[in-house]
Amino acid sequence: MTEHYTAATEEVRKWCNRCARVTAHAVSGGRIGRCMEHESGSLQTGESQKQTKAREQREHEARNPKLFE
Repeated sequence: MTEHYTAATEEVRKWCNRCARVTAHAVSGGRIGRCMEHESGSLQTGESQKQTKAREQREHEARNPKLFE
């Protein structure tokens, strides 16, 4: 059974399967939303996980150029 929260509730601490620990989850319209821990990065940049990984790889390669290729 799903839980409903009051309109004044902004977040609730709950188990997150992806993080494998208790984390803060957003509450919107009285219903629990996604985990705020692992969603924060993608919400700020608007990137998917694949895009974030590709960007991080490009940044890593730019910092550490391959000398003998």
